Amino acid sequence: MTVKKDEMTAEERLVATINLDPVDRVVCAPMIDQYAGQFAGISNKEFMWDWEKCMGAIDKVKEAYPIWDSNPFIMCERYAPLMKKVGLMRTAMPGTELPDNASFQMHEVEITTREDYDLLIKEGIAAYVGKFNQIAHGSTLEEQLAAMAEKGKLLADENQRTHRRGQSSTWGILGGSAPDVLSMTRSLEKFFKDVIQIPDKVFEAMQVITDGMIAILADQADQIGIRRAFIGDSRSSAQWISLKNFERIFLPVMKRLVNGLNEKGIIPILHFDSDWTRNLPYMLELPAKKFVVQLDGSTDIFKAKEILNGHCAVMGDMPAALLAVGSASEVDEYAKKLFQVVGKGGGFIYSSGCCVPMNARHENVKAFFAAVEKYGRYN
Repeated sequence: MTVKKDEMTAEERLVATINLDPVDRVVCAPMIDQYAGQFAGISNKEFMWDWEKCMGAIDKVKEAYPIWDSNPFIMCERYAPLMKKVGLMRTAMPGTELPDNASFQMHEVEITTREDYDLLIKEGIAAYVGKFNQIAHGSTLEEQLAAMAEKGKLLADENQRTHRRGQSSTWGILGGSAPDVLSMTRSLEKFFKDVIQIPDKVFEAMQVITDGMIAILADQADQIGIRRAFIGDSRSSAQWISLKNFERIFLPVMKRLVNGLNEKGIIPILHFDSDWTRNLPYMLELPAKKFVVQLDGSTDIFKAKEILNGHCAVMGDMPAALLAVGSASEVDEYAKKLFQVVGKGGGFIYSSGCCVPMNARHENVKAFFAAVEKYGRYN
């Protein structure tokens, strides 16, 4: 049997896929973070707290699976020394609050108050997030600024390492939707009460966050040189709120963000955790070939292909449960269906449903990668 070879670079393949142009094979872009440490045989404490060990573990995954051609994870956003100073949720880490080989945790806690909407509207996203960090993490403004500067250095280092491995950066920068920013700082319960009880105030605050996010990401893109951005949006789907309120409050903000980033030459990858199946038709109102929808296993990815085919690329969606407790044959079977259905005609980025779980079975991860060569080639 003749072994087919890649005809495109990792970057060419990713750009063509987003543009819905022909490619030699499907982009392989699983989100790998804490699993890499387990694969490399180090504790999660070492992985989360030691930058060089963390990067070395990711190198080992790439060495084992060369077909992994696009790296979507930005680990500096999960680096424990920085998450203890800045970040939109309070965290518990292995080696401190948790056992050395436990997965880190993000805790849903109400930190900011309704009164802080006025702070956000008057003074902007930096003042709002700064107050959150001070309360949630106990970090002073000086500590926050130092942490952000260090994060910027690690972001550049991480992207450089990705490219040295021969991978593309699926995204080079990371941001979040306004609903995610507010719900993570206010807590999910309080945020949705605000949406119902003071919708005009929430909408005004979300517009301020959106404009601030566009400016931040444009500045980062200029510095990093990669004009693709992760946009976390897990908390505004029909799983949480009615389509009527989505249309009225969240969709205009989403359009503002996507269009604003496009104006800066940035392609947003919309990371849709939770079930967005009923929201999918609204994605046709966003500019064609100017964004990517990334799904986490909760949304029907096959319905997404049906609705969005010819409009935007779809990224996903090997379920975490299959990788953790399924069999290698089940992983292979689902991967085959992904390639044959979602990959038909192109516009498909093969990935995990959110992150590859820390406790994924090694034989299942091997099956995940092996499926690319078996089913994912167009050439």
